Amino acid sequence: MIRFLHSRGHDYTLKEVKQASKIAAVRCMQYDALIRARSLPGGTYVFTDVDRLGFWDLEHVSHLYLQMKRAGLLVLNNPAVVRTRYPLLRALRAAGLNDFSAYRVDEIDAIEHFPVFVRKIHGHRAPLSELLSTREELLKAIDAVIAAGTPRENVLVVEFAAEPLRPGVFRKMSAFRIGDAIVPHISVHDTVWLVKYGRKFDNIEDLYQQEFEMLQSNPYAEHLKKVFDIAGIEYGRADFGLYRGRIQVYEINTNPHVSPPCQHPSPSRVKSMNLAWESYLATLSTIDSANSAPIRLGNGSLQKFRPWKNLLVRTRKVP
Repeated sequence: MIRFLHSRGHDYTLKEVKQASKIAAVRCMQYDALIRARSLPGGTYVFTDVDRLGFWDLEHVSHLYLQMKRAGLLVLNNPAVVRTRYPLLRALRAAGLNDFSAYRVDEIDAIEHFPVFVRKIHGHRAPLSELLSTREELLKAIDAVIAAGTPRENVLVVEFAAEPLRPGVFRKMSAFRIGDAIVPHISVHDTVWLVKYGRKFDNIEDLYQQEFEMLQSNPYAEHLKKVFDIAGIEYGRADFGLYRGRIQVYEINTNPHVSPPCQHPSPSRVKSMNLAWESYLATLSTIDSANSAPIRLGNGSLQKFRPWKNLLVRTRKVP
């Protein structure tokens, strides 16, 4: 049994995986339920959505992770060490693995090069601005974003580091880490620099064939393993691209949406989707620990660490 721990409302990402028949049983469990649990069944537990946890919940589930690990369960993604978007991008730049960096609002004087764009530190939605070429444009964009309701503490400025494969075609690649394995996944292609959901092309069969060959050879595994190690992430999907011949990792999502193959006009693309799906499922089965025993919670230092309980007690006293 493999249980994915997630924030409320974010179990849709694994809907198709739970329905797959060729792997070990997969279940989803909300952090709310984990925090209140007194015991847990055996199995593997994967901590996801770390970037969506508030500071109390983050500290609480970090204690739970340690207790579960000490009890002998296989647990992935220590919440206390996982680097989310901002600290990860800073660490990758410092390590020389990325050629771009990211900055909080009070750090923009340190920007090394333009263009840049503005986005939120937390969440996985599209950027809040187009590409900005000057400091003046950036300051106006930041003011507009804050005036529209985004808290200053959640505003991030990211240096742009992407280029098209050919005129009018951008590619964003991806790969999973599952335990110790790096599993390449399908790419996303679009006509614009912001490659998020992508679109179907009917005139890039050579690029789709190239993608299939990369899925077979997994050429970026060694580099991505270093990235995941720096991130402290043992399960997740890295999104990356090539810029001036070097890998640039844009983010790692610990709770990515995993979809089965779908229809596509390109035969090579269909082969890629099938290979990526089967490789993901096969590798996921390797982290199953179905025979582990159930454990009791609430012992040791965790017994005293019940912030949610203290909050409930205080709430009752409010008139």
